[in-house]
Amino acid sequence: MAYIAFRAFVTPMTPLDTAHAFLAAINAADTTAMRALMTDDHTFTLGHSFSGAETMLSGWQHFFHVYPGYRITIDRTFADADRVALFGKAEGGWRVNDVVIPQRRSVPAAWRAEVHSGKVRRWTVFCDTAWATPPKP
Repeated sequence: MAYIAFRAFVTPMTPLDTAHAFLAAINAADTTAMRALMTDDHTFTLGHSFSGAETMLSGWQHFFHVYPGYRITIDRTFADADRVALFGKAEGGWRVNDVVIPQRRSVPAAWRAEVHSGKVRRWTVFCDTAWATPPKP
């Protein structure tokens, strides 16, 4: 179980704390922190599912290279037991032929985290994926 320090006490992270910590790691493109917050059987879903924390670690490293400056902003969250729903937007840019192009995109999105023992077991993304194709120069 993951823990957070508060004043002189150490308390277990709630599922909401875990989801926000995972988001902070994504926004920092910190794959080491992301891996520490994933269960070994972590599953990522965006249309298709990919399973295994090591598989997703490699996937996120590639994602951050191809979509530089990726950032999630959350407007609203809901938590129910070990499930957390997050609503907001995703934004960032594109790298084409190893050159970062100047255009940026922003899309409304939602995420669902399923947390087990202070780690994210499932991370599901709901958004229009048309943004993944970079604009024509």
